[in-house]
Amino acid sequence: MNFIMHNISFQREDRWLFKNLNSELMPGQCLQVQGANGSGKSTLLRILAGLIELQQGEVIRQQPLHYIGHQNGIKLNLTVAENLALQAALFNSSTCLLPVIHHIGLSPLQDTVAGNLSAGQKRRLSFAKLLLSKKPLWILDEPTTSLDKSGQDYFIHLLNEHLANQGMAVIATHHPLFIDEERNRCLTL
Repeated sequence: MNFIMHNISFQREDRWLFKNLNSELMPGQCLQVQGANGSGKSTLLRILAGLIELQQGEVIRQQPLHYIGHQNGIKLNLTVAENLALQAALFNSSTCLLPVIHHIGLSPLQDTVAGNLSAGQKRRLSFAKLLLSKKPLWILDEPTTSLDKSGQDYFIHLLNEHLANQGMAVIATHHPLFIDEERNRCLTL
């Protein structure tokens, strides 16, 4: 099933953040939304995720989605393993957690309270939700923020796996992500 934005417009106070945006994604494709700070990238993603009411236009998405915004959505008072167990329970996932902890590169820290992780480690922990929820559509707001080079490489690998499995992604980013050209779509605000 395709994901379609048709004539999406959004006005804040007396200023249009964006007008008449159109895009269509097919399974296996990624839309990178780029633009300066304040251009409306986060607002657009929140509209697409259903978190902000649409003012004009139409969004057609029949796929279940997973949204990760600027906040990581993790419980800082729980350990890495406890955060994953909570997410698995929320998603009704029977996925074995140890391979997921290993996959996100946090095996040595599985008993560490999330509040004691670095910003990049917290971001990696938020990616575990993508592995546990297995939703076909990812809407991610600046997912590589706070990540070092290995963390960015890990995210690109995770994204490419998702796309290869016919998943779709809409990603706000300041820096272009290097994705296979056939899979990549760009929208500049």
